Amino acid sequence: EEKGKGKGKGGFGAGLLRFSISMSTMVVLFGCMAIAMLGGPEKASDALNYRAMRFFRDLGRVKARRRLYAGTNAVQVYSDVLMGRETDTLELAETDEVVTFEELTQFDGLTDPNAPLWLAVRGRVYDVSKGTSFYAPGKNYHAFVGKDATRAFCTGCLEPACLISSTLGLSDAQVKEADRWAEYYEHHDKYTFIGKLEKPRVDIDELVEEALFAEEDGDYVPPAVPSDSPDLR
Repeated sequence: EEKGKGKGKGGFGAGLLRFSISMSTMVVLFGCMAIAMLGGPEKASDALNYRAMRFFRDLGRVKARRRLYAGTNAVQVYSDVLMGRETDTLELAETDEVVTFEELTQFDGLTDPNAPLWLAVRGRVYDVSKGTSFYAPGKNYHAFVGKDATRAFCTGCLEPACLISSTLGLSDAQVKEADRWAEYYEHHDKYTFIGKLEKPRVDIDELVEEALFAEEDGDYVPPAVPSDSPDLR
């Protein structure tokens, strides 16, 4: 009778992890429903984009940690990442490959519809072509493509003035959101690290001033990763 224990889909620990994920998903969905009732469809849409979908970003980060740290307590890892309590930082690859701004802008899905889709965060360029349902022209996350929009990853402000690389004037907590996005892209099993973006050659102070002005006009939150439902089994 003891032979079947701990087998199946990962035993008690995996079962508890799946239960925790299910409960967390329910909380997110009920929260969005409440916002819809109190604030209408527009606020519900914002909640889904910036709250529920960010939840799936962190599931992807849990998946990466489980893959890299075999044998660790999956439930604890899930809890720490979801609550923003993680103390580790997953390693980012070193490279001498430099991508110019001109090169990056060519991969925006508009200049050449047949070219890959590239984006940059924290000065690191990633190929997100396999996420066309999220990053292609006309999709929710196309605003990030073809540029380094680190500031927008930090704040959630998608006004054109906010789609810049500088984090000047932002809090440590806001900058941490961009680091989490870089980690997500770096260790995603569908996206590819291309290289480091060259240093900016524009007047950053002027761009930041415009961004701060745009940020004052809205109650923004950091963007959420597309809900690609990573397989955690």
